[in-house]
Amino acid sequence: MDRERLVDETLMLLPTLMRLVERPSPVETGEISRRGVATDVQVSPGHIQVLIALTRGPHSVGQLAEELDVSPPAATQLVDKLAEHGMVDRHNDPEDRRVVLVDYVDGMHEVARRIVEDRRRPLEDAMSKMTDREALAFVKGLRLLAESFAAEDE
Repeated sequence: MDRERLVDETLMLLPTLMRLVERPSPVETGEISRRGVATDVQVSPGHIQVLIALTRGPHSVGQLAEELDVSPPAATQLVDKLAEHGMVDRHNDPEDRRVVLVDYVDGMHEVARRIVEDRRRPLEDAMSKMTDREALAFVKGLRLLAESFAAEDE
């Protein structure tokens, strides 16, 4: 196995993958514009991560920060931008009024669910061609790659 060649190939694939993951599809753009959100809004990978996390239900900013592995102020900035664009809002937790939850605005939950499903489909297709062992190794590799890039940022 030529590891240097594998590293080079991975390095070449990363920008292509990021462009494809970050770029909204025509279906997503249509869904978002029907919600009254400008389609030229710059959505970062962090914003996408927040939207994906919220498909599993409302989260506090602290929960989002923990799930995204960012600081609470960074999570607040992501939420603020999404709220500014009319995608999410904040409300008090009915079980504990001291806790503020972030959730989709009315009608956005279904839009986000469809967007996440569309983004999951190619990944599910690729992973369906892997054994369980290969899929675990793939995810482990992605985690290690993310950790390495994060360490370089620091």
